[in-house]
Amino acid sequence: MLRLLFLLLGIIRFLGCQADCNTCSASSGVACVSDSSFQFCNTSNLPFGNTLSCPAGYYCTANATICSTTSAFRSCNECKVCSSDMKFACLTSTTFALCMGTDNYLTYNITGTCAPNYVCNLDNPYICGSITTGSPASCPLDSDNDNIDPSDYTPAQYCQLLQQAGRFPYGIVLSTTCKQYVSCYTFNSTWYGALYTCPGSTYFDSATRICITDVPARCTTTVNSLRLSNLLLI
Repeated sequence: MLRLLFLLLGIIRFLGCQADCNTCSASSGVACVSDSSFQFCNTSNLPFGNTLSCPAGYYCTANATICSTTSAFRSCNECKVCSSDMKFACLTSTTFALCMGTDNYLTYNITGTCAPNYVCNLDNPYICGSITTGSPASCPLDSDNDNIDPSDYTPAQYCQLLQQAGRFPYGIVLSTTCKQYVSCYTFNSTWYGALYTCPGSTYFDSATRICITDVPARCTTTVNSLRLSNLLLI
């Protein structure tokens, strides 16, 4: 009986660690905005200010200890996962795919984009809602759409998901994918894409959308030592 009680307490504690992406945690006073980064929360219980990073190999959680090596505790784990009623999945903070009663969003490949200033939320029956009215994005708020893994798709499929013209980063591996980018464009209302590699010792910079000689921040792991110095890492 005692062992069962401890087991139940462990399950409750584990479930208490789970939280949605971009949602302020009462335990830590921060909101995880990606698998490994977070923002502090204001008095309105909304994330604000600079985005800070956990050390390499750590995940952002809803615990009082913000960064943990246990991936099961991570808060941003609802991207590209069909909702509990199997209606849709959030692909990015502003794009979604219909699951149509299945548990795989790739089955039908029917995608859509939220209206301006709206984000995709798995708990929202209307799919998209406003952050300010209590509908935070289920996926990281990432303007570069890095939470879609381009390697899962052809360049054309990748651009069909993004539905944005321009150049976009392909990956974060310093010697290979960090040097590459996908160029998206439309012709006769159809999205197309092509994969390019930066010349010589240059890397694709997602901020300027050009090839540069400096290594972009996304290709390395940085830690804000001042902010993290008071955090207990487990």
